[in-house]
Amino acid sequence: MAKLKIGCSIYLVFAGKKIKLPVNPEEIEIKNPTDHKTYDVIGVGEIVVPRKPSLKEVSWESFFPGDRQAVYVNGGAKSPSYYLKYFEKALKKKQICRLIITRSGGSDTNMKCIVSNFETKDKGGEPKDIYYSLELQEYRSYAPKIVSILKTPATGQASAEASTETPRTVESPVLRVGAAVIVNGEYCYDSYGGRPHGTANNLSTTVTRIVSGNPYPVHVGSYGWVQESQLQITG
Repeated sequence: MAKLKIGCSIYLVFAGKKIKLPVNPEEIEIKNPTDHKTYDVIGVGEIVVPRKPSLKEVSWESFFPGDRQAVYVNGGAKSPSYYLKYFEKALKKKQICRLIITRSGGSDTNMKCIVSNFETKDKGGEPKDIYYSLELQEYRSYAPKIVSILKTPATGQASAEASTETPRTVESPVLRVGAAVIVNGEYCYDSYGGRPHGTANNLSTTVTRIVSGNPYPVHVGSYGWVQESQLQITG
């Protein structure tokens, strides 16, 4: 809980409109919660795994004065209804606001936030003053980032490097056991071409055996033996 010192000013920006609090609260609470995880490890005991900080939370209590000439009221103060309008609209419309706290001789606060809670009450004997409690929560943008890639003609050294790049060789598929092939034409019972028993028409299959030196040296799938010229190797 931070006590406010003389020279501290508090502003809230609603939809581009900067509002200065008419009366500084006695104290402001700024929480910096974490999301660390603890585990029990056999032989070690309890350990903690640090994680990124959670969203900050800022809260205070104060009032909007009916008497704007009092010595404790900041200059340029408006009527209580003026401030109520902005806070209630921010809560209802889920507006993204900005909290600015300037401190003389200390670090300033500048944080995107939303109004997470806003409560008001009237006190007897002070009919013109509106007391309130306020809670703000830090806002972090979660929209995906879009990266534009600009294509420009290569010049200078980049062009030289591109021009000297060695072309990559493309390996041609070879005839082997297991190769994927497309078969056309007759297939036979043996590698000598005996007893043709079917005709392939763009038949997709694989090579299962190869016998060198015979007229029909390649056996495909469960179909039969064919000549190498009947095959188109695809993989």
